[in-house]
Order: sequence, then structure tokens, then C-alpha cells
Amino acid sequence: MFRTIFAAGLVLFVSACQSQPDPLIISADTVVDKLNTQVNQLEVKDKRSYSYLYRHKKEEDKAEFTPAQRPLTTIVEEALQPITGSYSNNGLTWYVSIEKALIDATLHTMKYELEHSITIRVEATRDNRRYSNFYSGTYSSTGGLKPAQATIERQFKQLLNSVLTDIANDPKLRVPEQEDF
Repeated sequence: MFRTIFAAGLVLFVSACQSQPDPLIISADTVVDKLNTQVNQLEVKDKRSYSYLYRHKKEEDKAEFTPAQRPLTTIVEEALQPITGSYSNNGLTWYVSIEKALIDATLHTMKYELEHSITIRVEATRDNRRYSNFYSGTYSSTGGLKPAQATIERQFKQLLNSVLTDIANDPKLRVPEQEDF
């Protein structure tokens, strides 16, 4: 009898530990625009070949995947909103492509390892002038047992804010109207 109750309890415990995680709630703070030139048009695309944001590596060929609750393109557009100005028709256009956005998690018996990585490519054009660059960042963390979802979301948000701030405050992306000789 004791074995049956113990086995049933163990099965319930193991199944509860392996439940499908909720989608990650990711956001980004709006960037602070320290430069004067507004971007007339902003286009954001997700160029990743995968739709998930969180990958929990389980075994050699197995993993569990979790998407973001909202599309990353929407989050990036909202964060970059302060630099766009429809009132100015200066011809400056940004094409933003999300090349990589991933949280890799490896869980061991008594600890976890998280590797956050983001790569965003921005191409700025004005008339026949063009400038493009990649902006990226990585963040690693470790902890005991299993990471809380709020910890994963907070760390990714901090990294995303850092990359978007670098983008918003790069003067080369404002492509001057005329080049000084």
C-alpha cells in the first residue's frame, strides 16, 4: 500500500515539475533619445529562423522551447518610438532586423546556467546614403536549482534595453544629410 501511494505521489511530483512553461512576458523601456535627428520611418522585422525565445536544453538531442508572449518586433518598435518623428520629413529610414534573440538554459541537478544573447542589425538610409551596423549583447548567469521565470524575463529585458540604447544613441545611424569634406 505504501509503495502504491509513494509511486503515485512521485508520478504527480515529476509531472508537475515537467509542465509546459508559460510564454515569457518580455518588455523594453522606451529609449532616451540624446540625439537631435528624428527617424522618419522605422521598419522592424524578425529574421530569426525560430519563433521561440527560451530554449531549455534537456538531453543531447532534446530541448523544451518557450515563445515570448508578444512579438519581439512589437516590443522593439515600441521601445524605439521616441526617436521616430512623423512630423519631420527628412528622409531618414531605419530598417531594423532582429538577427538573434535567445535565452539558452542548462539545468543541472542543483544549479542552472542561463546565456542570454541578442543581435540586431540596423540599416539607416537617407537619399543615396546608407549606413548599417550590428548591435549585440550577451549576458550569463548562474544560480541554484531552477531559474524563476521572473528572473529570466528581467535579465533579458536588461540586455534588450542595453542593446536598444546603443542603437538609439549611435550618431552614425542618423546619416547626415550632407557629408562634410
